[in-house]
Amino acid sequence: MTDQYQSHFDGITARAAASRRDRFIVGLLLGLILGGGWTLLWAINRSAPPATKDLQTSEQKIAAQLQSLQQTLASNHAEAKQAFASEQAETKRLSDQVRALDSKLDALQQSFASAQQQSSPVSSELSPAPTKRRR
Repeated sequence: MTDQYQSHFDGITARAAASRRDRFIVGLLLGLILGGGWTLLWAINRSAPPATKDLQTSEQKIAAQLQSLQQTLASNHAEAKQAFASEQAETKRLSDQVRALDSKLDALQQSFASAQQQSSPVSSELSPAPTKRRR
């Protein structure tokens, strides 16, 4: 009977040893995972403020550049609008001058034709009438 108790005791001891070994491995893995997580969090939090500060500085620089670009575009737009208005005014002035010269030319042509008709009625029948220009 002692052999029977001995084999039973050895089985219990082996199971207990395996159970302790399994718990040790689970505890070790859990410790490694928690330690790695804490280390990762520490590394992230330690390096976060300078990165955040750099991002804020970069955002401020970008915002300043955008504002400068907006001001430049606004002034360029105003200059282009003013140049366009002055070109329109110049075009209108030139158009009015051309119209005035055209009417003066028509008046001169009519005056010349009237003078020719009065000076020689016979020559007007022979020579073709002056042609008007197309506008």
